[in-house]
Amino acid sequence: MSFFGRATKVEDERILHTQNKIYREIYYLVLAICLVSIGFKIYHYGYTVGPISTELVILFLQGIYYTIRGSSLGMLSDEVEMHDRKSKVPMKWKTLYFGLAVGVIFSIFLGLNSALNYADSTPQAYYYFFMVFFVSLMIYIPFLALLSGGTFIAALKRSEKAAEKELHEDDEERL
Repeated sequence: MSFFGRATKVEDERILHTQNKIYREIYYLVLAICLVSIGFKIYHYGYTVGPISTELVILFLQGIYYTIRGSSLGMLSDEVEMHDRKSKVPMKWKTLYFGLAVGVIFSIFLGLNSALNYADSTPQAYYYFFMVFFVSLMIYIPFLALLSGGTFIAALKRSEKAAEKELHEDDEERL
């Protein structure tokens, strides 16, 4: 059943496939424009977040939108199933590893920043680096791993429920 109880339209699959191909190309074009804009603004203004905040919001929100939309349509669980068939490492583990990697990279960045900006000698720089690095690891790795893994599992469960609901609706329509 569609919006406002209208009957569903019969559409040509070739046209839908072509439209989806165009939408995919537009997505990649917008992504490329944002990345080029970020690169230009970093080159022109330096490494500050202010000038590139719009592009970062666009890049961040498109991922959130895709996840929400894919899970509400039941597509995310199908994508994960297809990925897990082809890959040796399941998607849930890749998501967890991504959270861990971001935590380690962020900790290294904070450690290097402390060592380079606040140390007066080489031994003190090593001390600051390792102290800040390990404290950051303890703080950020659990947070980022739970954030990335938890949101993925929640979206996957929502997607599985939506796919089940769609199957039950299809079965009821056949009867």
